[in-house]
Amino acid sequence: MPTTSILPLALSIIFGPFVGMNTSEPVEQELTTGTMGDIQIDSLDNEIPFVNATELDGISGLILINEVELNPQGSDFTAEWVELYNPSEVEAYVDGLFINTSMSMTIEFTENQTIAAGETLVVPIGNSSLSNVAEILTLLNSSSKEVVDSAPFLVDTMDSSYTWQRVPDGNEDWEFLEESEGYLNDPSAQDTNIAASEIANSTVSCLGSAGCVESVAIRIVDGDTIYVSADGAVYKVQLALVKTPDTDDDRFLNTTMFTRTLCLGSPVLVDQDDGQLADDGDVIASVYCSSIGLNEALLDNNLASLDTDQCDLSEFALSEWAQEHGC
Repeated sequence: MPTTSILPLALSIIFGPFVGMNTSEPVEQELTTGTMGDIQIDSLDNEIPFVNATELDGISGLILINEVELNPQGSDFTAEWVELYNPSEVEAYVDGLFINTSMSMTIEFTENQTIAAGETLVVPIGNSSLSNVAEILTLLNSSSKEVVDSAPFLVDTMDSSYTWQRVPDGNEDWEFLEESEGYLNDPSAQDTNIAASEIANSTVSCLGSAGCVESVAIRIVDGDTIYVSADGAVYKVQLALVKTPDTDDDRFLNTTMFTRTLCLGSPVLVDQDDGQLADDGDVIASVYCSSIGLNEALLDNNLASLDTDQCDLSEFALSEWAQEHGC
């Protein structure tokens, strides 16, 4: 049987690096994640809605390609499949989407087909149409042709029950593991039934008058970009005053895993930046995961740098942590 540590590395030597795949372990380091005890405790009974924020649904960027069977044991004919995942807290329709394969095949969905909140949908390919050595799958919106999600460059020449899959479900890291068709790839990471009181009783509160929302982190894109779910709606959140490493930087994996470990599935308080109300529907914010300040923690641990261009704009520029790091 292939192993998760050797195969991706071997394939990367032959075909080049896998974008978004976890092929190395993060460097061990001592990290600081102290709670923000100096922040005034305030009641969150009266949440403030986000300003200029887009409520995302399953069609507008949240349905994910979650697992792919390229090369099953025995004949590939009728045995290949793609699994989709809905990370939101609401049922999502997928009949407005389609999948393109590298073999120029289009996979469409039946009318009114849905994926329940936090669940998966297995889509059978129907015939041997996936490439075992150079597959790239893309999920698109049928009407706008915009890309909703895509899988990285995938290779599977093992003729086994192993598949490429996101671990945990919805994460950016792909691993080659024993297939889990129709089931969550890491059920232990999916417990997002968190009481609002966990945040309401914590030692953090919002500044200013823009959005102040209790939520749950359901997807980590990278160190400074997360998706949160609140009251049935999903929002894309960018961290204020923080600039995390690019994918070709050695620190990228550490930064992303730090945010994932701290925030994924955790209670999150999102304090929207009054000085940066984005026009693109994203929420620029200071984020607290289980009362730990994510913006500050990334800077304190040298996992990110201060975005000094925001110092003249952000309401958080006068915060102690922002001042200490150069604002």
